[in-house]
Amino acid sequence: MFQGMPRDEEMMRNFMMGLMVPGTEFNPPVTSDQKKEFAALSTKLIKVAGSASFPFSARERLQDRTVARLDELVQHTNMADAEEAAKTIRTLFSNVIRDPYETKFRKVNLANKVIAARVASQPSALAILKSVGFGTEDGDGDILVIGKGKKAVNVAPLLVARDCIDKWIDKNRYEIAKAARLKRDELERARLAAETELEDEYDSEDDEEEEQVDPDACTIRLRIDGKKKVHDLAMRAADTLSELIDRLPGGTPAGEEVQITCTARRLIVKSSDTNTMNKTLRELKLVPSASIVVKIGSSSAGSASTTSSLAERAKARQERKKGEHTMASIGVYSKDDNAKGELIDGGGGVWYEQDVTSDDEGEEEEQNEEPNSEDEEMEDVQGASDEYDY
Repeated sequence: MFQGMPRDEEMMRNFMMGLMVPGTEFNPPVTSDQKKEFAALSTKLIKVAGSASFPFSARERLQDRTVARLDELVQHTNMADAEEAAKTIRTLFSNVIRDPYETKFRKVNLANKVIAARVASQPSALAILKSVGFGTEDGDGDILVIGKGKKAVNVAPLLVARDCIDKWIDKNRYEIAKAARLKRDELERARLAAETELEDEYDSEDDEEEEQVDPDACTIRLRIDGKKKVHDLAMRAADTLSELIDRLPGGTPAGEEVQITCTARRLIVKSSDTNTMNKTLRELKLVPSASIVVKIGSSSAGSASTTSSLAERAKARQERKKGEHTMASIGVYSKDDNAKGELIDGGGGVWYEQDVTSDDEGEEEEQNEEPNSEDEEMEDVQGASDEYDY
């Protein structure tokens, strides 16, 4: 808040010392908020004063040296690495420009991992730092310092060098982007190559540890006809079907015939076929695994059940030849519409029982019935003549 002009020369001197010299207290004292505002104002005054005191010729020489060193970076490394080094140097300059009174920003540790990789390993990058005033500290070659022993630093050279770096990056942005893509591609190829080598090592270890497969081993998945449970039998390729029957779960009743069926191999063998029963599983192509169904017992009962089931199906088809439907579903039948329907009055409505046999079947039935009708007519005539015979 404006409090008017200074009362005397001493008050003005104390105020300017607090404004321009860091660490000096204002007299009269000011609030903490006013201190922050005066600190920002002090930084602006230092930048303006430094720029005013920096000659134009020195500015041009510094610009030429900075651009030349950046181009040397590209020649010694590549565009992507040069761009990373330039951005790192720019960050160091910005820290000092933002707070020229802070001593920790005015020191650069060349032993730092990032600084060592991007700046310390490149003579051109070190030359840019030294051109704006950085120098080695006494007794320690890994530390660069600017404004040693001073309370404030002239930031004008730093501003000029930072502007040159920004313009150089903007000018070469297309080459920088291209180099960055190439670098990413190289890193990705290296990563894929490392993963491939690692996979090859794992594959070689797996091949060494791979278990040997027994070529004579055979697994038979067996199911008894009429049951759902499946049994796994460990057999050998040299075993015969007779040995397989001997190993049936629950055994085989004496005198019963056994039938072995393998659908995948199109194989049906009965126990009465001794030649086939004496063949090995390898000869019957049941190796290394196969699924079979075993039926125990004679086939007479099976044939009888088959015959009965066939008769039942034929009877069902014969019953399906006739069906019932309402007049609403098929329309009203006329008396002489030649429809093969029989009128049925069930009390709750009129139904028609329609015969769905073909016309050919109807003609055959009529031919079979014609001789009977002629015989009936002859009998009627004969009976009438007998009545008038006195």
